[in-house]
Amino acid sequence: MNETSDNRTAPSRDAVEALLEQAAPRPAPPDGVEQEIRAAVHEEWQSVTGQRRRRRLAAGLAMAATVTLVLAASLAGLRQQAVSPVEVASIDRSTGTLYFQGRSSGILEPVDTTSIVSGQMLTTGKNSAAGLDWLGGGSLRVDADTRVEFVATNEVFLHSGRVYFDSSGAGNESNLSIRTEHGVVTHVGTQYLTESTAASLTVSVREGEVNIDGAFHDQSVRAGQRMQMTGSARPLLTSTSGIGAEWQWIEAVSPAISVDGMSVFDFLHWVGRETGHDIRFESDSAAALARGTLLKGSVNAAPRAELRLRMMTVDLDARFDEEGRAIVVTD
Repeated sequence: MNETSDNRTAPSRDAVEALLEQAAPRPAPPDGVEQEIRAAVHEEWQSVTGQRRRRRLAAGLAMAATVTLVLAASLAGLRQQAVSPVEVASIDRSTGTLYFQGRSSGILEPVDTTSIVSGQMLTTGKNSAAGLDWLGGGSLRVDADTRVEFVATNEVFLHSGRVYFDSSGAGNESNLSIRTEHGVVTHVGTQYLTESTAASLTVSVREGEVNIDGAFHDQSVRAGQRMQMTGSARPLLTSTSGIGAEWQWIEAVSPAISVDGMSVFDFLHWVGRETGHDIRFESDSAAALARGTLLKGSVNAAPRAELRLRMMTVDLDARFDEEGRAIVVTD
């Protein structure tokens, strides 16, 4: 087509002539020269408007390419979401009622299985907690009023609340990362507590070391240290004994173990690890007796309660010292 309603993209010869007519009167050139001038002006006009069309065409192609990339990324995301979930942990012990919560719907459904798979979000109430056997190695424990999402076999996202991880027995196989809105927490063979709120991230280390890759700062935290990150402020490091009220909730969901054939000596150290206390023998004879006495059965109670029950069946006595930092064993 030679004509269009858009005069900006396809000007007619009349438009060229109208411009020429607006010019001030000048001596008329010879007929042949006038026609050459008109033809040159018209050709230049078409060249300019052609450049505009090409620019609009290029912009359109760029926009189309952008839409294509966005669509491709969206499809890739959908393909990733379509990957079959895999088991990441199993519920070993729990108190109260646990819920699985939909990420978008927020609907709570009571947990009716011991298996936890990637993509699920576990929510605990005010009087509930869970002890999970992490399949990658170690024990992950979830405190009351906590929401934690299981992303993959080596990663969880702590939306809010508090979790505790103990890599005991996992060797170098456990590479669990705990992500929060404030940063990512990774460990180097340890026991540590992670708490995330809307305002801050707090990490307390009982044993070993953890590294935090924060939104504003990075920080290493070692045994006996507590770190708090709040916004863009520099991390605040203080000390922690690894015992006390903030740690005791983890004992109620400590992993079940068999003590068949286990010595009292090893059992005491298991209790010490679960409660954060050192084991101190008041005599060599008490230590020797603990090594030579074997237990039977399995652990059915929290570590402190189990300690009291087991000590009633052997010729030893165990008590927490006055400072509350050690378990003292006597014969």
